[in-house]
Amino acid sequence: MRRIPSQVPQAVSRLLQGNVISQPPTWYIPVLSNPPPQLPPRQVVQRKRPISPSDRSNEDLSYIPPGELERRDRLRKYKSRKQKPERIVYLEDKIRRQFFKDFPFEALRPISLVEGQEIDESRKLDGESWVKLEQRGEYPTVEDTISFVLNVQQTRQIPISEAYAIATREFISLRARHEQATIAAEIEARQYGAEFKPDAFERQFNLESKSLSSLIPPSSTRSSDSTKIKYRKQPRWQWSNTIPSFASGSGSNEFTGGKSYMENWKLPKPLETSQGARQSELLSSIPQIESPQVEAEDTRGQEESDLEFLQAVLGKRS
Repeated sequence: MRRIPSQVPQAVSRLLQGNVISQPPTWYIPVLSNPPPQLPPRQVVQRKRPISPSDRSNEDLSYIPPGELERRDRLRKYKSRKQKPERIVYLEDKIRRQFFKDFPFEALRPISLVEGQEIDESRKLDGESWVKLEQRGEYPTVEDTISFVLNVQQTRQIPISEAYAIATREFISLRARHEQATIAAEIEARQYGAEFKPDAFERQFNLESKSLSSLIPPSSTRSSDSTKIKYRKQPRWQWSNTIPSFASGSGSNEFTGGKSYMENWKLPKPLETSQGARQSELLSSIPQIESPQVEAEDTRGQEESDLEFLQAVLGKRS
């Protein structure tokens, strides 16, 4: 619970009377003999307003008729006029906030807290002689860029948005130049046999590949007592998007319009037998059915033989 400094000795005396604490603290007697002063919560500087509209003694304060402030308070239903301090706003904070919105990864770059202590701020290039951001160094910091924005805006008398665009354009070109030089130096060092430690991303990839390798099933060459073959679902990380050779039909990747696919699904040709050859057991087991044309020819021949026999018998009698 928050207490006023003058109430602290009174609270300790109540604790002593209630036997909550047995001995008073060391500061108790000096505070009783020298109580802390009661300071006002806010120290407000009183400035006199003009007495009449023609009075120009204070140009920053306008004339207010007597009783106007109280009338406004009654309309707004204010209990008492609260004096709020003005907000302290710096232009550097606005530029810094917008800069980190446009370049968020600059907040992740390490900075040196030791080198800046040895550099005298008064000896830095500033004013009209500071024309380019590169004059502060080929690798400018964020604070150098913000200072350059304010310097350009004050020396060239241009809006802050144009000065910010000029400063960020030079900042991007210097960062790109430094990155290209770093990549070229690394490639040259690797050609001469230099070996670098893996960075944070490479270490993470190595740990990931190591954890994935632990998921590989053991070798299938181990002898097992059971001869039963069990189906095991293939892990998802072993899936592949390549088409096997047996599924494509032919080795070439030419478009055949589905002919290669149909060749794999053609039915076998029927069994062919030559004349005079011995029929197989399968064909001999099928019963043969005589056609009705052969039966008609047999009945016709039988009728003709009967007619010839009757004519012969009658002719002999005649």
